[in-house]
Amino acid sequence: MRVERAAVIPGLVLMLAGLSACGGPREVPVQNARVGDVLVAAEGTRVELAQAFQPGVSNGLYKGAVRLYGPGQPADGRLQALNAVCSIKDTPGWPAYDNVYGYPISAVAEAAQLSGKSRWQILYHFDGRIEASGGLKPQAWTARLRDNLCRRGEFDDSTARQ
Repeated sequence: MRVERAAVIPGLVLMLAGLSACGGPREVPVQNARVGDVLVAAEGTRVELAQAFQPGVSNGLYKGAVRLYGPGQPADGRLQALNAVCSIKDTPGWPAYDNVYGYPISAVAEAAQLSGKSRWQILYHFDGRIEASGGLKPQAWTARLRDNLCRRGEFDDSTARQ
């Protein structure tokens, strides 16, 4: 009996460890997300939807708010008003980059207001270059959020494949 337990317990520990590794927050594509859903989980930072993104014109101008949790953030999270302008690769007249920009806010309602607050901006060029200005440097969560908002990478739900 003791021999059997000794063999079962390490297996059980390995199984539980494997499940906990997969048990991180499930990312929700922005088009299906509701307030409180996790849009992005990357390198210890979790980005939750705080205000639904309002889709804009055909190039995918999105405006909304997110709450950041993780390293360098307060325990109750940090709100950011956020915009994303998604472009279309190899299309004349369209920029050759996606643009993600925003600024910290204290309340979700501030996301709807035009603000003179210090802004940050990150341009994700289609040739792989990344340009940043303002107080926020490109991070894993910013790139992954760009993918979610612009429906790129794992978030690509396009049925048209080239």
